Amino acid sequence: MNKTELFNFLETRDCTILLDLLQVAYDEMNTTQRHMVFGELIKKMPPSVVNGSTLFKEIVFFHQESLSGYYYAPFDINSKNFSHIPEETEEWFDRLSDLLQKSMLLTKQDEHPSAVKCFKILYKLIEHMEQGDEIIFAEEYGDWMIQGDQKAFARAYLTSLAATTTPSDFTETAIPLIKNDISCVNKIYASALAVANREQKALLNKELQARRIEIKL
Repeated sequence: MNKTELFNFLETRDCTILLDLLQVAYDEMNTTQRHMVFGELIKKMPPSVVNGSTLFKEIVFFHQESLSGYYYAPFDINSKNFSHIPEETEEWFDRLSDLLQKSMLLTKQDEHPSAVKCFKILYKLIEHMEQGDEIIFAEEYGDWMIQGDQKAFARAYLTSLAATTTPSDFTETAIPLIKNDISCVNKIYASALAVANREQKALLNKELQARRIEIKL
């Protein structure tokens, strides 16, 4: 196949034909290839309005798929393939990242009850993944494979929690997020303080001290 001749010919084609070709190419790509080709373009796309009910159904379905082993693709690891990451694992993180991003948009739309419902399921899935449950497979994987700003996701979750839940519920959800923040300065804790009301903030600090959880400031 001659690249120059092919693209010279494509320059004469109608845009509809080119879009059809792009769609076929997209479907033939794996997750990594899609991000290499379309990643920068996707970043420039303006966010669309998210329907909370529709998103919740998507997340419930994703949760069911994940726990059923749909994305679990084990293989015999050896010295030659130990760094291989199955396409199913890449796809799971890609889908998770997309759903976290959409849940954050619910927070920005002030649809806090819907955002909390969505985030709760997604963070529970992340917990399953970090515990090593048979959801995905690779020699090494972790939340570092989640695309997007994880601190922004957590802040959005905390914002919606603060707007809808009791001090007790806010604290019990915030503490695991704070404990998992391994950055030099605990930005999740700072976010929790920024969005919490006085009662939520007081109980959070009380429980952190009682449980002897060290906060890096």
